[in-house]
Amino acid sequence: MAINLNQLRAFHAVVKTGTFSRAAEELFVTEPAVFIQVRSLERASGFKLLDKFGKDLSPTEVGRLLFEYADRIFGLVEDAEKAMRELHDLKSGNLRLGTAKALAQYLMPVVVSSFRDRYPKIMVHLDEGGSHEIVDGVMNQRFELGMVARVPYPDRIDSTPFSRDEVLLVVSPKSRLLGRDHFTLEDLNDQPVICRDAGSATRHAMWDHFEQRGLKPSAVIEAGNTEFIKNLVKKNKGYSFLASLCVREEIERGELVSIRVNGVPLRLDIDVIHLKGKTLSPAASTFLHFLQRNRNLEDLGRLVDDLRAQGSAA
Repeated sequence: MAINLNQLRAFHAVVKTGTFSRAAEELFVTEPAVFIQVRSLERASGFKLLDKFGKDLSPTEVGRLLFEYADRIFGLVEDAEKAMRELHDLKSGNLRLGTAKALAQYLMPVVVSSFRDRYPKIMVHLDEGGSHEIVDGVMNQRFELGMVARVPYPDRIDSTPFSRDEVLLVVSPKSRLLGRDHFTLEDLNDQPVICRDAGSATRHAMWDHFEQRGLKPSAVIEAGNTEFIKNLVKKNKGYSFLASLCVREEIERGELVSIRVNGVPLRLDIDVIHLKGKTLSPAASTFLHFLQRNRNLEDLGRLVDDLRAQGSAA
Protein backbone atom coordinates (compact mmCIF):
# COMPACT_ATOMS: atom_id res chain seq x y z
CA MET A 1 0.00 0.00 0.00
CA ALA A 2 1.06 3.61 -0.60
CA ILE A 3 0.60 5.52 2.65
CA ASN A 4 -1.11 8.87 2.27
CA LEU A 5 0.65 11.29 4.65
CA ASN A 6 -2.48 13.40 5.16
CA GLN A 7 -4.36 10.29 6.29
CA LEU A 8 -1.43 9.24 8.47
CA ARG A 9 -1.26 12.68 10.11
CA ALA A 10 -4.99 12.55 10.90
CA PHE A 11 -4.62 9.09 12.44
CA HIS A 12 -1.55 10.21 14.42
CA ALA A 13 -3.43 13.21 15.80
CA VAL A 14 -6.42 11.07 16.85
CA VAL A 15 -4.26 8.58 18.76
CA LYS A 16 -2.24 11.38 20.36
CA THR A 17 -5.25 13.43 21.48
CA GLY A 18 -7.69 10.55 22.12
CA THR A 19 -10.68 11.93 20.18
CA PHE A 20 -11.66 13.00 16.69
CA SER A 21 -12.77 16.41 17.95
CA ARG A 22 -9.45 17.28 19.64
CA ALA A 23 -7.54 15.95 16.61
CA ALA A 24 -9.63 18.24 14.38
CA GLU A 25 -8.74 21.23 16.60
CA GLU A 26 -5.04 20.41 16.42
CA LEU A 27 -5.10 20.05 12.63
CA PHE A 28 -7.41 23.07 12.07
CA VAL A 29 -9.93 21.00 10.10
CA THR A 30 -13.45 19.72 10.76
CA GLU A 31 -14.15 16.60 12.78
CA PRO A 32 -15.83 14.80 9.83
CA ALA A 33 -12.72 15.50 7.73
CA VAL A 34 -10.54 13.75 10.33
CA PHE A 35 -12.97 10.83 10.52
CA ILE A 36 -12.94 10.42 6.72
CA GLN A 37 -9.13 10.47 6.57
CA VAL A 38 -8.78 7.78 9.26
CA ARG A 39 -11.40 5.56 7.67
CA SER A 40 -9.71 5.97 4.27
CA LEU A 41 -6.40 4.90 5.85
CA GLU A 42 -8.06 1.81 7.32
CA ARG A 43 -9.53 0.84 3.96
CA ALA A 44 -6.22 1.39 2.18
CA SER A 45 -4.28 -0.66 4.75
CA GLY A 46 -6.87 -3.41 5.10
CA PHE A 47 -6.66 -3.20 8.93
CA LYS A 48 -8.84 -1.77 11.65
CA LEU A 49 -6.68 0.82 13.36
CA LEU A 50 -8.91 2.19 16.15
CA ASP A 51 -11.21 0.62 18.73
CA LYS A 52 -13.90 2.63 20.47
CA PHE A 53 -14.78 2.02 24.12
CA GLY A 54 -17.59 4.38 25.02
CA LYS A 55 -16.26 7.82 24.25
CA ASP A 56 -12.66 6.69 24.29
CA LEU A 57 -10.60 5.73 21.24
CA SER A 58 -7.71 3.30 21.49
CA PRO A 59 -5.38 2.00 18.77
CA THR A 60 -5.50 -1.65 17.85
CA GLU A 61 -2.27 -3.65 17.85
CA VAL A 62 -1.77 -2.76 14.18
CA GLY A 63 -2.76 0.82 14.96
CA ARG A 64 -0.20 1.00 17.78
CA LEU A 65 2.53 -0.22 15.43
CA LEU A 66 1.54 2.30 12.77
CA PHE A 67 1.40 5.09 15.36
CA GLU A 68 4.99 4.38 16.44
CA TYR A 69 6.16 4.80 12.87
CA ALA A 70 4.00 7.89 12.38
CA ASP A 71 5.40 9.42 15.56
CA ARG A 72 8.94 8.96 14.28
CA ILE A 73 8.03 10.31 10.83
CA PHE A 74 6.44 13.49 12.12
CA GLY A 75 9.17 13.91 14.69
CA LEU A 76 11.68 13.96 11.82
CA VAL A 77 9.49 16.46 9.99
CA GLU A 78 9.59 18.74 13.03
CA ASP A 79 13.37 18.36 13.23
CA ALA A 80 13.68 19.25 9.54
CA GLU A 81 11.46 22.32 9.96
CA LYS A 82 13.52 23.42 12.97
CA ALA A 83 16.78 22.97 11.06
CA MET A 84 15.44 25.02 8.15
CA ARG A 85 14.30 27.80 10.51
CA GLU A 86 17.72 27.88 12.16
CA LEU A 87 19.43 28.09 8.79
CA HIS A 88 17.10 30.90 7.78
CA ASP A 89 17.87 32.71 11.03
CA LEU A 90 21.60 31.82 10.71
CA LYS A 91 21.60 30.01 14.04
CA SER A 92 23.35 27.01 12.53
CA GLY A 93 25.01 25.79 9.37
CA ASN A 94 28.25 24.42 7.97
CA LEU A 95 30.70 26.25 5.76
CA ARG A 96 33.30 24.36 3.71
CA LEU A 97 36.09 26.81 3.00
CA GLY A 98 39.40 26.34 1.22
CA THR A 99 42.23 28.86 1.37
CA ALA A 100 45.80 29.31 0.23
CA LYS A 101 48.40 28.17 2.76
CA ALA A 102 49.80 31.58 3.66
CA LEU A 103 46.31 33.06 4.00
CA ALA A 104 45.27 30.13 6.20
CA GLN A 105 48.15 30.87 8.55
CA TYR A 106 48.24 34.67 8.66
CA LEU A 107 44.79 35.92 7.58
CA MET A 108 42.09 33.36 8.25
CA PRO A 109 42.49 33.09 12.06
CA VAL A 110 41.52 36.77 12.28
CA VAL A 111 38.77 36.55 9.65
CA VAL A 112 37.16 33.37 10.99
CA SER A 113 37.36 34.57 14.59
CA SER A 114 35.66 37.85 13.69
CA PHE A 115 33.00 36.02 11.66
CA ARG A 116 32.19 33.58 14.47
CA ASP A 117 31.90 36.43 16.96
CA ARG A 118 28.87 37.44 14.92
CA TYR A 119 27.61 33.98 13.90
CA PRO A 120 28.76 31.58 16.66
CA LYS A 121 26.53 28.67 15.59
CA ILE A 122 27.95 28.44 12.05
CA MET A 123 30.63 25.76 11.91
CA VAL A 124 33.56 26.61 9.64
CA HIS A 125 35.49 23.71 8.09
CA LEU A 126 38.77 25.15 6.80
CA ASP A 127 41.24 23.37 4.53
CA GLU A 128 44.40 24.74 2.97
CA GLY A 129 46.50 24.17 -0.12
CA GLY A 130 48.18 25.96 -3.00
CA SER A 131 46.05 28.50 -4.87
CA HIS A 132 45.65 26.11 -7.82
CA GLU A 133 44.63 23.30 -5.44
CA ILE A 134 41.94 25.50 -3.90
CA VAL A 135 40.63 26.44 -7.34
CA ASP A 136 40.40 22.73 -8.20
CA GLY A 137 38.65 22.08 -4.87
CA VAL A 138 36.00 24.70 -5.67
CA MET A 139 35.59 23.25 -9.17
CA ASN A 140 35.10 19.76 -7.69
CA GLN A 141 32.73 21.15 -5.02
CA ARG A 142 34.97 20.14 -2.11
CA PHE A 143 34.68 23.78 -1.01
CA GLU A 144 31.79 26.19 -1.38
CA LEU A 145 34.12 29.15 -1.15
CA GLY A 146 37.83 29.62 -1.66
CA MET A 147 40.14 32.47 -0.72
CA VAL A 148 43.24 32.65 -2.87
CA ALA A 149 45.87 34.97 -4.24
CA ARG A 150 44.83 35.60 -7.83
CA VAL A 151 45.88 33.07 -10.44
CA PRO A 152 44.38 32.42 -13.90
CA TYR A 153 40.88 31.07 -13.22
CA PRO A 154 38.86 28.60 -15.32
CA ASP A 155 35.68 29.94 -16.94
CA ARG A 156 33.53 28.14 -14.36
CA ILE A 157 34.95 30.18 -11.47
CA ASP A 158 33.40 33.42 -10.22
CA SER A 159 35.79 35.69 -8.31
CA THR A 160 35.18 38.65 -6.00
CA PRO A 161 38.12 40.98 -5.19
CA PHE A 162 38.81 41.10 -1.46
CA SER A 163 42.15 42.79 -0.85
CA ARG A 164 45.69 43.34 -2.08
CA ASP A 165 49.02 42.66 -0.44
CA GLU A 166 52.51 43.75 -1.36
CA VAL A 167 55.09 41.09 -2.17
CA LEU A 168 58.42 41.88 -0.52
CA LEU A 169 61.91 40.80 -1.40
CA VAL A 170 63.26 39.78 2.01
CA VAL A 171 66.81 39.02 3.07
CA SER A 172 68.78 38.44 6.24
CA PRO A 173 70.25 41.51 7.97
CA LYS A 174 73.61 39.85 7.18
CA SER A 175 72.91 39.56 3.43
CA ARG A 176 75.51 40.83 0.95
CA LEU A 177 72.62 42.29 -1.05
CA LEU A 178 72.21 45.07 1.50
CA GLY A 179 73.96 48.38 1.07
CA ARG A 180 72.95 49.03 -2.53
CA ASP A 181 70.64 51.85 -3.54
CA HIS A 182 68.44 49.82 -5.87
CA PHE A 183 67.90 46.39 -7.36
CA THR A 184 66.53 44.99 -10.58
CA LEU A 185 65.47 41.44 -11.30
CA GLU A 186 68.62 41.08 -13.41
CA ASP A 187 70.67 41.73 -10.28
CA LEU A 188 68.92 38.87 -8.52
CA ASN A 189 69.03 36.28 -11.28
CA ASP A 190 72.27 34.64 -10.16
CA GLN A 191 71.65 34.97 -6.42
CA PRO A 192 70.43 32.01 -4.31
CA VAL A 193 66.64 32.17 -4.00
CA ILE A 194 64.38 30.25 -1.64
CA CYS A 195 60.99 30.08 -3.30
CA ARG A 196 57.47 28.91 -2.65
CA ASP A 197 56.19 25.67 -4.17
CA ALA A 198 54.88 25.58 -7.74
CA GLY A 199 51.21 25.86 -6.64
CA SER A 200 51.79 29.20 -4.94
CA ALA A 201 50.37 32.42 -6.40
CA THR A 202 53.43 34.28 -5.07
CA ARG A 203 55.71 31.96 -7.03
CA HIS A 204 53.48 32.27 -10.10
CA ALA A 205 53.48 36.09 -9.99
CA MET A 206 57.22 36.50 -9.48
CA TRP A 207 58.28 33.88 -12.01
CA ASP A 208 56.15 35.68 -14.63
CA HIS A 209 58.21 38.84 -14.08
CA PHE A 210 61.48 36.93 -14.42
CA GLU A 211 60.33 35.11 -17.58
CA GLN A 212 59.14 38.35 -19.22
CA ARG A 213 62.75 39.54 -18.97
CA GLY A 214 64.19 36.29 -20.25
CA LEU A 215 65.54 35.41 -16.82
CA LYS A 216 65.47 32.05 -15.09
CA PRO A 217 66.52 32.19 -11.44
CA SER A 218 67.95 29.05 -9.97
CA ALA A 219 66.11 28.07 -6.80
CA VAL A 220 68.35 26.53 -4.17
CA ILE A 221 65.34 25.43 -2.10
CA GLU A 222 61.64 25.15 -2.89
CA ALA A 223 59.15 24.82 -0.01
CA GLY A 224 55.46 25.15 0.73
CA ASN A 225 55.90 26.16 4.37
CA THR A 226 56.34 29.91 4.85
CA GLU A 227 57.85 29.60 8.33
CA PHE A 228 60.50 27.23 6.96
CA ILE A 229 61.36 29.71 4.22
CA LYS A 230 61.61 32.61 6.67
CA ASN A 231 63.93 30.66 8.95
CA LEU A 232 66.27 29.88 6.06
CA VAL A 233 66.31 33.52 4.97
CA LYS A 234 67.08 34.60 8.56
CA LYS A 235 70.08 32.23 8.44
CA ASN A 236 71.26 34.03 5.27
CA LYS A 237 70.80 31.00 3.01
CA GLY A 238 69.23 33.08 0.25
CA TYR A 239 66.56 35.65 -0.51
CA SER A 240 62.84 35.09 -0.99
CA PHE A 241 59.70 36.84 -2.22
CA LEU A 242 56.96 36.71 0.42
CA ALA A 243 53.68 38.52 1.03
CA SER A 244 54.11 41.39 3.48
CA LEU A 245 51.42 39.97 5.77
CA CYS A 246 53.66 36.95 6.35
CA VAL A 247 56.81 38.87 7.30
CA ARG A 248 55.82 42.20 8.81
CA GLU A 249 56.43 41.07 12.39
CA GLU A 250 59.91 39.78 11.53
CA ILE A 251 60.71 43.05 9.71
CA GLU A 252 59.53 45.08 12.72
CA ARG A 253 61.80 43.00 14.99
CA GLY A 254 64.74 43.40 12.62
CA GLU A 255 64.99 39.67 11.89
CA LEU A 256 64.37 40.24 8.17
CA VAL A 257 65.00 43.19 5.89
CA SER A 258 62.84 44.23 2.94
CA ILE A 259 64.50 45.44 -0.29
CA ARG A 260 62.79 47.36 -3.07
CA VAL A 261 63.04 46.08 -6.64
CA ASN A 262 62.91 48.75 -9.33
CA GLY A 263 60.42 48.60 -12.15
CA VAL A 264 58.42 45.60 -10.88
CA PRO A 265 54.91 45.91 -9.37
CA LEU A 266 55.26 43.40 -6.53
CA ARG A 267 51.74 42.70 -5.31
CA LEU A 268 49.18 39.97 -4.84
CA ASP A 269 45.46 40.39 -5.42
CA ILE A 270 43.36 38.35 -2.98
CA ASP A 271 40.03 37.00 -4.27
CA VAL A 272 37.09 35.05 -2.90
CA ILE A 273 36.02 32.43 -5.42
CA HIS A 274 33.07 30.08 -5.89
CA LEU A 275 31.60 27.91 -8.60
CA LYS A 276 29.72 29.92 -11.21
CA GLY A 277 25.98 29.23 -11.20
CA LYS A 278 26.03 27.33 -7.90
CA THR A 279 23.50 28.39 -5.25
CA LEU A 280 25.45 29.04 -2.06
CA SER A 281 24.25 27.68 1.26
CA PRO A 282 22.98 30.26 3.79
CA ALA A 283 26.25 29.87 5.75
CA ALA A 284 28.43 30.43 2.66
CA SER A 285 26.29 33.34 1.46
CA THR A 286 26.54 34.97 4.89
CA PHE A 287 30.32 34.50 4.97
CA LEU A 288 30.66 36.02 1.50
CA HIS A 289 28.60 39.05 2.54
CA PHE A 290 30.71 39.37 5.71
CA LEU A 291 33.88 39.44 3.59
CA GLN A 292 32.40 42.02 1.23
CA ARG A 293 31.46 44.29 4.14
CA ASN A 294 34.94 44.08 5.64
CA ARG A 295 37.14 44.06 2.55
CA ASN A 296 39.92 46.53 1.87
CA LEU A 297 40.82 46.40 -1.80
CA GLU A 298 44.21 48.07 -1.37
CA ASP A 299 45.77 47.04 1.96
CA LEU A 300 45.50 43.54 3.42
CA GLY A 301 47.59 44.47 6.45
CA ARG A 302 45.22 47.31 7.36
CA LEU A 303 42.26 44.97 6.90
CA VAL A 304 43.76 42.49 9.38
CA ASP A 305 44.48 45.27 11.87
CA ASP A 306 40.90 46.55 11.60
CA LEU A 307 39.43 43.09 12.21
CA ARG A 308 41.68 42.60 15.22
CA ALA A 309 40.60 45.96 16.60
CA GLN A 310 36.94 45.01 16.15
CA GLY A 311 37.59 41.76 18.00
CA SER A 312 39.30 43.57 20.86
CA ALA A 313 36.45 46.05 21.12
CA ALA A 314 33.91 43.21 21.16
